[in-house]
Amino acid sequence: MVIKVAICDDVPVIAKAIEDLMLEYDSSLFEIDIFYSPFRLIELLKENTYDLFILDIEFPSLSGIEIAEIIRKNNYTCPIIFLTSFQEYMEKVFRINTFDYILKPVTKDKLYPALNRVIKYLDLNDSKFMFTFNKVFYSLSFSEIIYFEKNKRSVLIHTPSDIYETILQTKALLSKVNDNFVQVHTSFIVNVRYIKQLSSNSIIAKLNDKQTVEIPMSRKFIDSAKKQILMKLRDFI
Repeated sequence: MVIKVAICDDVPVIAKAIEDLMLEYDSSLFEIDIFYSPFRLIELLKENTYDLFILDIEFPSLSGIEIAEIIRKNNYTCPIIFLTSFQEYMEKVFRINTFDYILKPVTKDKLYPALNRVIKYLDLNDSKFMFTFNKVFYSLSFSEIIYFEKNKRSVLIHTPSDIYETILQTKALLSKVNDNFVQVHTSFIVNVRYIKQLSSNSIIAKLNDKQTVEIPMSRKFIDSAKKQILMKLRDFI
């Protein structure tokens, strides 16, 4: 898989330096578009989608935070990395589901750990979840799956756009999923990257840009599930 990246910074030398660092990291992994104008990026978002955004915060007429808010209207989960010269922005940027922020100047030591986490977050190193139903074979990226719901012998597989079904025992299901999935209930196994809120006995998961779902946590799993979720969320924030 190639990661489509949008870099937006109105200082060409900075944008080019970030591109060079990313290509040095892995030239075959990234497909990079550079934007010197935030308005140009916003205009192209109507036609293009990106897997990763790297945004300067300080623009003369529009802040990187405002750009991110526009991105979030159509894409809630894609990683956004902010570039800033001021640490005071940190609180604001994390309010809009920011993946990371980097203080300028951008160096390998700052950028490469963030890229490592992006790759992990996008599940690029993981295999697909493969299953059959009614003699039809399916293959889904783990990053597409929000949660699994057990319904007797069946498993309902919830994604942002569809619900799939297969026949699978819980033990076999847990052996097939990657480390981002946590069992929170006898009937529910959740992808941590979609969790929006964690309460005393339930979680709120993001279904799409407008809808969420409340998933219960049972007494049997609540303590271990909360620990696992909080540990895994550390990798994403």
